[in-house]
Amino acid sequence: MTTKEVVDVVDKKEKKDKKSKDKSEKKKEKRSESGGVTKEKKDKKKDKLKQEKLARAAEAHLDAEAAAAKVDSDVEVDPEDLIKPAEELVPFALPLADDKTHKKIYKLIKKGAKVKSIHRGVKECEKAIKKTPAKTPATAPSDAPGLVIIAGDISPMDVIMHFPLLCEEHNVPYLFIKSRADLGVAACTKRATSVVMLKPSGKKAGKDTEMTDADKKSSAEEYLEAYKEVLKVAQKEWDAQVQPWVKGTHAKQIAYRESNKQQ
Repeated sequence: MTTKEVVDVVDKKEKKDKKSKDKSEKKKEKRSESGGVTKEKKDKKKDKLKQEKLARAAEAHLDAEAAAAKVDSDVEVDPEDLIKPAEELVPFALPLADDKTHKKIYKLIKKGAKVKSIHRGVKECEKAIKKTPAKTPATAPSDAPGLVIIAGDISPMDVIMHFPLLCEEHNVPYLFIKSRADLGVAACTKRATSVVMLKPSGKKAGKDTEMTDADKKSSAEEYLEAYKEVLKVAQKEWDAQVQPWVKGTHAKQIAYRESNKQQ
């Protein structure tokens, strides 16, 4: 074999070895790449499952909150539970009873509670007023079906804002007082009361064995007398405090108009 032939054989062998080496390296690279892709796919799948699990948990939480809110909305709330004492009287507290009339009102309410002739609270009083006949041009002031006492130290004021208009629509005189807490004490309730409605007559406490018939009659007569007295005061105060506002002749309204003219 000549030198040239030997060299050719060696070259061929080296090329063959190199080619086989390149093939093996490519296979290794492919394996590593395929392994990396598989791992990446597994990680993505794991993240997706985790996100789906979190989404289901969030959805369940929102459903629970919605169900709780629905239950709360179905429960009827007493407006008295929403009221908080206010430092100042509501701006529409007219007519407002004076100090002397305050004492008469509290005494009257205590007597009314004794002869079972009062309604207590926003809901109960509103219902009682709506049951009375609506006011007509022929309705006389003396035909009032009751007397409403409203506390002026209330927040939020929206709870009682409709009472003056409601009373006027049903020919029911009303008076504002300064203390919701004192009104609750006078009405013999365990908590403060915003509104009390007094009726001209009440139920005779037949089950009360401690009172004789004469005592019951005397209590009813005393109550009716005190009721008529406070009723007259309420009608008088309405004419003095509210009527000028209706006619536009109140001193504050006149002063306001005068100040606007000067400007």
